[in-house]
Amino acid sequence: MVANIMGDLAKIEHQQKLQRIESGIRAAQKAGKWTGRPPRGFTVGDSGKLHVDVEEFLEMRDALARIAHGESRVKVSEDTGIPQSTLTRLYDERKDLYLAGEGEGYDERVDAAVDELRPLDELGSDDAGKMEARMRQVVREELEAFQEESNNA
Repeated sequence: MVANIMGDLAKIEHQQKLQRIESGIRAAQKAGKWTGRPPRGFTVGDSGKLHVDVEEFLEMRDALARIAHGESRVKVSEDTGIPQSTLTRLYDERKDLYLAGEGEGYDERVDAAVDELRPLDELGSDDAGKMEARMRQVVREELEAFQEESNNA
């Protein structure tokens, strides 16, 4: 009988702990912080907010655009190193996020992260291509500068 009571108390304590954890997660999400693993092409900053990882986002965008233009998912997966299951899931569920920069309908935190990409839609296709190439170049330059600083330190 004592063992049953101790078991029941342990279950109650466990349930309370789960409720506190869930409450903390909901509070963090309400404050705009990302909890869990970020979507592919995004990263979580020191403040807990979701941000676009430009290089990875553009890589995903390119891969999904190739699929949208009729290229096989197997071929795109082999070329990019992105798992075919990931390409399939993202193409079926979130292609408008990556191809059009529209985060609405997913999560307000994702929408806030892609806000900075929306001006690309206003540019002509040639301008958008130049902008994308320039963003890649800036990211590479920043990474090189960071690596040099790390090596010199």
